[in-house]
Amino acid sequence: MRDKLKVALPALLLVYIALETILKSYNIELCSSTGCEMAGSLLKFNSTYLNYLGMLGAFALIVLAFFKGKNAHTLYTTVAVAMVIFESILIASQLNLNPELCKFCLGVYSFLLLILLNANWKLFLGLVPAIVSVFVAFSFLAIPKNKTLISQNGLYLIASPTCPHCKKTKKYLKEHAIEFRTIPASDINAFYFAKTLGISQIPIAIQKEGTSYKVLVGDKKIIEHFEAKNSNLEKEQKTPIQESVSEVNGLSKLNIYGDEQEGCSLSLTATASDCEANDGGENGK
Repeated sequence: MRDKLKVALPALLLVYIALETILKSYNIELCSSTGCEMAGSLLKFNSTYLNYLGMLGAFALIVLAFFKGKNAHTLYTTVAVAMVIFESILIASQLNLNPELCKFCLGVYSFLLLILLNANWKLFLGLVPAIVSVFVAFSFLAIPKNKTLISQNGLYLIASPTCPHCKKTKKYLKEHAIEFRTIPASDINAFYFAKTLGISQIPIAIQKEGTSYKVLVGDKKIIEHFEAKNSNLEKEQKTPIQESVSEVNGLSKLNIYGDEQEGCSLSLTATASDCEANDGGENGK
């Protein structure tokens, strides 16, 4: 029975992946979760090649299953282990990027686990800690996750509790009853959002109005903007150092104003050394 399964399981896996590859050529696919798309975007080649690689591995297992002897069995098991580890890394990256896992990928993973379990159940049990360690390791990585950073209209402030420029900005906004939401500068999504725009310092104020986004960098520029707005002299007061009206990461209109000499360094680990001093906690909204 086990010998028959050594052929049957890889054969079913081969058909399963081949069917998905054919459907994908007609823009119909089972592999359609956001996590899978994001993981695929990290590859240096078209994700379809992963299907070809999977079919090649399944075919190799089918061929090896027909050979008798210890060496053939060892090679069969080695290929199965390699495929399980590789798929574990792909699944772990998807899970870290987005909680919604790809059903097709889970199907492939299930086939591979069954193949290894049938080939050598003792090795399968011994490999479980290694598989768990892969998922744990990915959970520790600071990879941007699929979540909305700015969803509603309003003012958002990317700031750090150790940044005096951020504290100054927050104090001004509170004193003038200007509502805002604080986004921690240590948030990996905020970090990469700023880096994508070429911004390397905080505070960063983001004003969302419909599909338009205005980005202000530095406490001085942020305060100047609201001072000018209050006195109806915004156009005369603000001096853009960079302005772009284009499609940027899905933003229909983006305007960036600021002076990066008037803020603290943008960092995933907020520390006093990133700026002038650490003079208290954060009280933002």
